[in-house]
Amino acid sequence: MTIATEAQEIYLSKINETLARLEACAAFLGTYTSTGSISLLEAAALQARKAFETVAYAAIAPNKARYKAFRAQTERPSDYRKDYNARAILQHLAKINPDFYPTPLLPPTQQAPGHWHFDLKVDGYLTKTRFESFYDRLGKFLHADNPWGSDKGFANLAADLPSTVSQLRGLLALHKTIVRVPNFSGVWVIEVPTDGRAPHILTAQATGEFAVVVGGS
Repeated sequence: MTIATEAQEIYLSKINETLARLEACAAFLGTYTSTGSISLLEAAALQARKAFETVAYAAIAPNKARYKAFRAQTERPSDYRKDYNARAILQHLAKINPDFYPTPLLPPTQQAPGHWHFDLKVDGYLTKTRFESFYDRLGKFLHADNPWGSDKGFANLAADLPSTVSQLRGLLALHKTIVRVPNFSGVWVIEVPTDGRAPHILTAQATGEFAVVVGGS
């Protein structure tokens, strides 16, 4: 098994787990809507937070060697295998590969035989900034309520969680991630079908240095 194949299998495994957790989140939200049980809303928040974490773990996969070295060489060296905070993982990854975050795409159009073009999706997806802020927001719902504390904002969570789940799905449905490692420099295009087929990856390898153009394909 090649390193690239192993990384892709881990990536797809984590994306599959993300989808399963989003399904669980939606199920808990649906039951919360009909019952008003705060415990079910908290369960939805837990599954959403874990879905965010599996996206972060997926992002490590193609960057694992550099990520491992980076975490070991920080001022306070850490074992990357113990990382769990999605926001922190994204911030670490940005320092070794600024183009790691999924870029959502529109379905491809054929421009010539064998040549396909992917336009960028311009809305309806979870941006990196909102990913990080909403992940942090979910944290306070993972703990029991302090009777002397203020309202956590359950009503706002119930209102915002469905659209956030939808935006995360919109991010992952068809996306690319830039990969720069010693044995591969290029892009992965990941399709997450909604018809029951398994997610899969297409690869495009660059023959030399390349730049990522914001707003391009």
